[in-house]
Amino acid sequence: MTDDLSLFGDGPAPLPEPVLAPVSIPDWQIELLRKALDSRGLTSMAERQQAIQSAAGRPVESLRALTHDEGLRVLSVLGQRPRRSASDGSAWDDRDEDTWIDRL
Repeated sequence: MTDDLSLFGDGPAPLPEPVLAPVSIPDWQIELLRKALDSRGLTSMAERQQAIQSAAGRPVESLRALTHDEGLRVLSVLGQRPRRSASDGSAWDDRDEDTWIDRL
C-alpha cells in the first residue's frame, strides 16, 4: 500500500475563498448623496432617511452606515426619480397674489 491517501479524498482540504470586506462610503459620495436629496426637495430628516432606506433596501441609521456599492445604488435610484415640485401645475397656478389682470 502506498502513502498516497489523496486518491481516497483524505488529502489536504482546499483553502476557502477569501471574503472581501465591504468598502466604506467615501466623503465625496456622501456629498453627492446630500446634493441629490437637496435637489429632490427632501429637506426634513424623516424624508431624507425614508428615501435613502427605500433606495438602499434596508434600514440605515446614517449615510456613513452605507457601503460604497450601496451609495452608488442609492445615487442611481435617486437619479431615476423625478424631482418633487410644489405642485403639478405651472408657476402661474402657484402664484400667491392676484395679478393686475385678475383684479380687472
